[in-house]
Parts: sequence; C-alpha cells; structure tokens
Amino acid sequence: MDNKNSRRLIRVFLGLLVSLTVLNALTPPRTFSENENRVLAQFPQGDLRALLSGELAIRLQQWFDDQFVFRDQWIALKTISERMLGKIESNQVYFGKQRQLIAATLISDTTSMHRNGEFILNFARQVDLPVSVMIVPSAALLDQQQLPWLALNSDQTALLKQISDQLSPQIEVLEVTEALRQQREQLPPGQTLYFKTDHHWTAWGAYAGARVFLQSIGETPLQPHIEIQYRVAAQHFQGTLVSRSGAFWHAGDPIVVWDWRDPVDYSVEYDQSGVKEDSLFSWRKLDQKDKYQVYLDGNHALTEIQTEREDKERLLVIKDSYAHVMVPYLVPHFSEILMADLRYYRLPLSDLIREHQIDRILIVYSLDQFCNEANLVWLR
Repeated sequence: MDNKNSRRLIRVFLGLLVSLTVLNALTPPRTFSENENRVLAQFPQGDLRALLSGELAIRLQQWFDDQFVFRDQWIALKTISERMLGKIESNQVYFGKQRQLIAATLISDTTSMHRNGEFILNFARQVDLPVSVMIVPSAALLDQQQLPWLALNSDQTALLKQISDQLSPQIEVLEVTEALRQQREQLPPGQTLYFKTDHHWTAWGAYAGARVFLQSIGETPLQPHIEIQYRVAAQHFQGTLVSRSGAFWHAGDPIVVWDWRDPVDYSVEYDQSGVKEDSLFSWRKLDQKDKYQVYLDGNHALTEIQTEREDKERLLVIKDSYAHVMVPYLVPHFSEILMADLRYYRLPLSDLIREHQIDRILIVYSLDQFCNEANLVWLR
C-alpha cells in the first residue's frame, strides 16, 4: 500500500513538472510585469566567454525566474504564506495595520545626504535668489502607529535636524512634519496622508506641504473643500509598495484630483515639446497601473506651467516625484512654475533661471531620495 501511494505521488509530481514545463514552453514571453512594475528578463544571447565565466548561467536563471508561468500568482502565494507564518515585511515593506503597506526607511550612511547639502549651499550662493528646501519624511515616521511590532526604521527626525542644521541659516528649510500631523486631524473619513500601497504622499499630505511653503512666502493657501473642490478620479491604485512586497491582493487606493472654485487659466508643456496641455492631470494615466502619474504626467526632465497671474512671481521647483502632487496647489499663486528633475535635466539651471527670469527656487525631495540622490551634483 505504501509503495502504491509512493508511486502515485511520484506520478502526480512528474505530471505537474511536465505540465509546468509544457506551459512554460507554450506561454509567450512577457516583456513587462504590471504587478512588479519592471522589465522582465528575456532569453539571453551568449557567447563562449559568457558561458565559461558563468554569466550566461546567471542570465538564464534570471530569464527562467522572470518568465515562469503563473509568476505573479506564485509571488502572491509566497507572500501570503510568509504573512501566515508571522513575517512582518517583504522586501523592506512592512505589513502595517489597517491594510497599510509602509516602506522601511533604513539610512545608515549619511555621506550622500551631507554632500547634497553642500551642493545646495553652493548653488544658492551662485544664483543669489531666495531658496527654500522641503525634505518630506516618509510614512514610517508619520504613520508609525500603523507599523507592526519590532519594525525597524531610521530616526527620521534626527536626519531632518541634521539637514536643517547644515543648511540654516543660509537657506530656509521648511519643516513639514508638524504640518502633516495637523493635517491628519482634518482628513476626510477613510483618507490618508500617504498612499497605503505607494511610497508617495497623497493629495491630502501634499496639501500640508504646499501650505507650509505658501505661508512661508506670504501667500494665503486656498481652503480645501471651499476654494478647492476635490473628487475621486479612480479607485484601486496599486503602487510601488504592492510591486515590491508581492501583496497583489491589496484593494488599492483612490486617486484624488481637484479644481478651484474660481477657475485659473493655465497651460502645461512637457520637455519643451511645443504641445500645450490644458490640465494639470493626465487623465490617460488613469488607465495604467501607475496611476500616480496622473499628477503632472509623471517624470519629465522639464515641466513648464504658465498662468494668467502676470503680477505673481516665477518659481523654479527642483524636485523628485513627491512634487508632482503638490505643485498643482501652487499654480494659482504664481505666474509661471518650472519643474526640473535632475535625473533627466542636465542643462545649466543658471541659463533656465536667466531665460525665464525666475524669482525664487523651491527644492522638494522625499527624505529617502535626498539621502541617496546622486544627481544634485547638476545644481549649477
């Protein structure tokens, strides 16, 4: 009886193995994983040198792993099983309370952070314009009450103080942590400061940052729900933290957009294309997985926003993607806003400042990005 069961088990296993092999062979190769938000490895081309060095074997393994049939389902099953065993994170993404995914903030080396501070100080001396810096903490600080027990994170408050001490008093450092805490008390039911599935702040969190900046320059922010009219443009946004953790079952987040009670005329141009857009929101992006790109069309080297407010200042924003959801709040307060992303924009900023007669500069980065950013060397 035991031998019969053993043979039956072996046949089942071999049948499963053969079936998966046939399915792998018949399934067309995928070039991109929507769930993981990355390009997948393709069948490698190799030569004798790659074979002898072992590089070909590594690339074959990557190809097999990426193209394995039902890959997304296997990843989700692995993550579910780890959760059942009590694991509190996956790929440095914590499984927080109330279905919130929170990226771990682990910064052990502050060399890049201090170097970036020096780049900003040198840049401010060169341009001789008012420069403000906003470094935004992550959800691991503001939503730490949602973190699981024993979750490990760097002390973001201490890191922010180091940045402020380095830049002040030559540069105005905008403190947004307390503003975010105050904003939490005013959130509509069910809304959050940070997306539950993505590392960015939401429209509600970004408003707190915009308010801090506008008040610092003597502008009165428009009032939410009175002068700013919100609506949900999409549901089920699954962001970068779903992709990293494998929590593909998550229901996702709403995407909130807005307009003003008193309309403002403006135009938006991306990467000096010559094409003028009439919305700060790229509606076509709502059909994609990364719905966060609805805010100012995602990453571009240069974004130019022109408004009818000719009596207002011209602003240059040097930024990472945290600025995308915040800058629309600034539009009614400036005649022109330029957004430069130094990951892609490598021309001298001094020329841009001169050509557009910029009046002031705002530098916006998430703390995680600022501590690892390698492109602020292009501040010149």
